[in-house]
Amino acid sequence: MNFKAVNFVLGKIFMIVGVLFALPLAVALYYSEQELKSFLIPAVLMLAIGVALSIKKPQKMQIYTREGLFICGAAWIVMSAFGALPLFISGAIPNYVDAFFEACSGFSTTGATVITEIEILPKSILFWRSFMHWIGGMGILSFMIAVLPKGEEHTMYVMKAEVPGPKAGKVVSKIQNSARILYLIYIFITLFEAFILFVFTKMRLYDAVTTALSTAGTGGFSVLNDSILGYHSAKVEWIIIVFMFLFGTNFNLYFLLLVRKFKLVLKDEEFWIYVLMNIGAIALITVNILPIYGNLSDSIRNATFNVNAIMSTTGFCTVDFNTWNTFSKCILLGMMFVGGCVGSTGGGIKVTRIMLYFKQTLAQIRKTLRPRSVTKIRMNKNVVDEEIVHGVNTYLVVFCVLLIGSTLLISINGFDFSTTLSSVISCLNNVGPGLEMVGPTGNYADFSIFSKLVFCFDMLAGRLELFPILILFNPNTYKK
Repeated sequence: MNFKAVNFVLGKIFMIVGVLFALPLAVALYYSEQELKSFLIPAVLMLAIGVALSIKKPQKMQIYTREGLFICGAAWIVMSAFGALPLFISGAIPNYVDAFFEACSGFSTTGATVITEIEILPKSILFWRSFMHWIGGMGILSFMIAVLPKGEEHTMYVMKAEVPGPKAGKVVSKIQNSARILYLIYIFITLFEAFILFVFTKMRLYDAVTTALSTAGTGGFSVLNDSILGYHSAKVEWIIIVFMFLFGTNFNLYFLLLVRKFKLVLKDEEFWIYVLMNIGAIALITVNILPIYGNLSDSIRNATFNVNAIMSTTGFCTVDFNTWNTFSKCILLGMMFVGGCVGSTGGGIKVTRIMLYFKQTLAQIRKTLRPRSVTKIRMNKNVVDEEIVHGVNTYLVVFCVLLIGSTLLISINGFDFSTTLSSVISCLNNVGPGLEMVGPTGNYADFSIFSKLVFCFDMLAGRLELFPILILFNPNTYKK
């Protein structure tokens, strides 16, 4: 482990996060709120630590996979620890563990909350909750690579540790330019959503911005107690549906559209499977909930909103789907596992992995029937590398182990099975709402401190594709 290089990069990250506290601080100043010190204290602390760690650049800046994974896992834990301070210092969440849970949920874009009365909180605190989603959506390490004036050596290993999906791709030859392009696309779509909500729905600018930030990060924190339902507007719901879908799509496809490579977009298998699964789930749930609403229009809108909220792992709510039939709830539970596309801000296992598992199953069946045949797994007509297939399979094994282990630990609370299992599934896949106690109208406030720490681990592990967090507990990581 190259500790000097790791400390230097972590210092740069902490300085960037310290600067980002300026935005909620500006919101507090604009609304003449008393929460200035709530943001000043963590900002000064992060800047001080960042300067101390990165004041001198080491001669050897070699950063490889181990260093990249360690930087990623450590940065997100520290970010969450300091991101909790504004919530704790302001008194919005008096218990630090609860504040840490909220910050982990924010940065991991999960959207699970322990707050029962949201609308009484200061606007700067609510802005910070949504802004954490936005920061976590594309990733702070990718942001660092994008904004630094000169790319550091082996930045691919750092970005690869954070980018969701089986592999980290580049849209152009240089990884730094790729990060910048993707972030510009991310910023543009976020601003465009805020503009549409503000201009066409007469939503307050503050609400439009915070909603756009949460949607972009596929997080789900809202400034209203009733989430999106509180706006009582079908137009608002349909606009958010469109953007939840867009942010659940691979951002590389948007770059291909910009450079007019339309054929590559149309040939992308993952995108079409994402679309078909989305439409199929909407159709099945619409038919199933039609007797509940007695109105086809409302049934389609409610089904479309909640399928996209769950599949993109945004987690916004417009109805209490706990009241739906078991069939519809099972579909939503399945969508929690699937999640968004590779290269999106969505969580979950990812559509590409689901496709690879299915293709491997078919390949194994063919191999069983014809033992001498040579079977190759292909994606977009390209042969998938064996290393990627192995990595995808390993991910599933580790995911299942964490799911079972976490469920057993959470079951100590003694809550019902649906609450226990769905809460773990929701946190591990960065969805937010689950079933029963943690459904759209519930929250995670009643869980024990130990359970909340388990959820924090699950949320960060799920957002970082498991291994950057797990590597922190491996003694071999710290060997030189």
